[in-house]
Amino acid sequence: MKISIEKSCYVAKNTILKCGLKPKTLEANIKKIQFASTVNRLFELSERYVREELSHSVPLVVRLVEEYTEGFESRYMSNI
Repeated sequence: MKISIEKSCYVAKNTILKCGLKPKTLEANIKKIQFASTVNRLFELSERYVREELSHSVPLVVRLVEEYTEGFESRYMSNI
């Protein structure tokens, strides 16, 4: 049974629409991704700010914080 190109395009389009890839859903997902990237960026900036302030005040504290974050990251990576 041969299916024409037009028919296969029509079937593909309907399948995509039934799967929920609608513009509203796509826009909502994009907004969620943008929000998550904004939150991540704010966290990185705050972490950088704290690290910079600590480096000016107490070098030993900076070393302890770095060792702690290395240990925390290794535990986090092993749990994944």
